[in-house]
Amino acid sequence: MTNKTQIRTQRISFVLALSVITYTAIDTYLSAYHDIDVMKIMTPVILGLVATILLCGLLQRSFYKWITKYSINLPFVRQSAIVLESDTEIKADCTTEIQAIEQPSVLDNYDAMLENVKKKEAERHVKIMDAIREYVTIKTAPYLSKEAIATLIANIEYMACDQPDLYKPIRSNIDNPLRSPGLRHLAWNVGERLNVSLVKRAEFIKASFPHELVNATTEYLRLNLRDTVTSQIPIDVPDKGDFRFHLDTDNDDSQ
Repeated sequence: MTNKTQIRTQRISFVLALSVITYTAIDTYLSAYHDIDVMKIMTPVILGLVATILLCGLLQRSFYKWITKYSINLPFVRQSAIVLESDTEIKADCTTEIQAIEQPSVLDNYDAMLENVKKKEAERHVKIMDAIREYVTIKTAPYLSKEAIATLIANIEYMACDQPDLYKPIRSNIDNPLRSPGLRHLAWNVGERLNVSLVKRAEFIKASFPHELVNATTEYLRLNLRDTVTSQIPIDVPDKGDFRFHLDTDNDDSQ
């Protein structure tokens, strides 16, 4: 029995007990001071109420059996049935929509969209690498041999793929070598387009040019990749949302 039912039962019991006490008090008062016998007045009333309640219950049961047996559709019954049928149709439509959402075709479409996003990212990466190859070739041609430029581009690709163990050392031209400021700026410019961390940029340039950067630690390089020192290769900050280099407006300030 729930708490609600218990409370209701307690209230009914209280009302009945209070009614009995009230009736007894009234009966005693009228009998003692006015010589009135309440039982003679109330007995017919009580019997009439009991008979009426019993008759109402019997009639209700009889009408229910009669209506059910002959399938009589009353107006309010038909209205209730229509409302119930309408609710059922709405629930059925909702269920159909949910099933349609859960169809494998939607998941297939999601996979296709995800594949399309990956394809666009791959295409963008190819364009970035093409721009880097062009930039590195133009900027380092006065200081590196053709073979050294090819090795440098390969090291950049290894940095983009997070394969630092494949780095190969390079040495710039003896008569026109690259110096630390230019190498630091080169690492920053390239790494900014590839969106790699400063630590990886420092490790890349240190491993690629161990001779030129023999006195520079990786930590020093990380902290000084982007500085304002005049160099052979200046800092090239990409425009917002773009990866291209400013080759047309970039003038070298050779040290």
